[in-house]
Amino acid sequence: MRFHNRSSTPSYFSRRDQVRLFRLVAALGVILLAILYASRESTWYWLTGKPADQASQSEQQLDPDRDVDFNVRQDTQLKPDEFRSEPAPHAALPEAISVQQENGEYDVRVDPRLLNSVSDSTLGVREHEAGALYYLLAKAAAIPQNVLEQSADPAPQFVVIMNDSNKYRGKLITVKGELKRLVPLEVEDNKYGVKTLYEGWFFSRDSGTHPWRVLCTQLPADIPQGPDLKDMPSVQITGYYFKKYGYPSQAGKLQTAPLLLARQIRWFPPSETAQAPTSSGAVKYIVALFLVISITLAFLIWRFTVSDQKFARSKTAKLMEQPDKSMDDLKDIETVDIGEVLKQLGERADSDSADQPETPDQPDQPDSDKP
Repeated sequence: MRFHNRSSTPSYFSRRDQVRLFRLVAALGVILLAILYASRESTWYWLTGKPADQASQSEQQLDPDRDVDFNVRQDTQLKPDEFRSEPAPHAALPEAISVQQENGEYDVRVDPRLLNSVSDSTLGVREHEAGALYYLLAKAAAIPQNVLEQSADPAPQFVVIMNDSNKYRGKLITVKGELKRLVPLEVEDNKYGVKTLYEGWFFSRDSGTHPWRVLCTQLPADIPQGPDLKDMPSVQITGYYFKKYGYPSQAGKLQTAPLLLARQIRWFPPSETAQAPTSSGAVKYIVALFLVISITLAFLIWRFTVSDQKFARSKTAKLMEQPDKSMDDLKDIETVDIGEVLKQLGERADSDSADQPETPDQPDQPDSDKP
């Protein structure tokens, strides 16, 4: 019969086990970082190359000064017997603004036929375009700001919207930039109840030195105002694109700018701008993962150190330091072979039986009952 020693629970107080645990946690951290790094598409561009659309966008940077015509289209002078007819919209403008449907949702769409009379690259807003302008301003004012922002599409590149203005007319878009000018404007008589109007000029990241123009009916509290804002606060504009608006620049030259009609300007104060995240979400998760791993390792090392110090002061550690003399003591003990012992016992039993005298046989005694 064989007897096996039962496996005991390993002790994690030894220095070797602590080093193993440390290496295991570090290896897991490296594996997680490798997974995050490998999950990004750009990591494998060295092997597969950039996608065709991304490669073309990165290699071809559109320049507004080179790729956009900012000239204002001026009308020729009429002869005494000539007159000019203005284009009329294909659909009549509604008399009142109705933006909420029967199901309670807001309708942010604009019928493009209402804007058929709007022309690009003309100086200012013409009289026959004013009705469509105030209609869009009133429609934007009647819809909550969060609904407008959720329904809007990101604005195309500045060069794209300037070269294909008719395609985006009446579209709800969102663009970010830096505000250069914000002043109130006089409101003309209109049938849509627009009472206040503000004009803003701002620069987007891809517009270079060419501004956007925005008209809105409301302003956030404490937003900087003035004809020349030095700090140029960060803003976000969500509004309907109207036209390429012609205006005289400070240099005395006529040029055009995209015109947006919005409900209000969303302003990002400097404190919020400074706290805005400047990196992608993946970087935040990687930093958080590093912190968790570092804190975990520091906690394990501290616990192991405390355990080692506590164990070193215990009685068990002192007993373990003494040499093991149990095997040396067993060498002096006389060993006995069980087979020899049994053989000696057998021989002793035989000798005892041989020394005992035999008892003589007794004669048969007669049966007293017989005659």
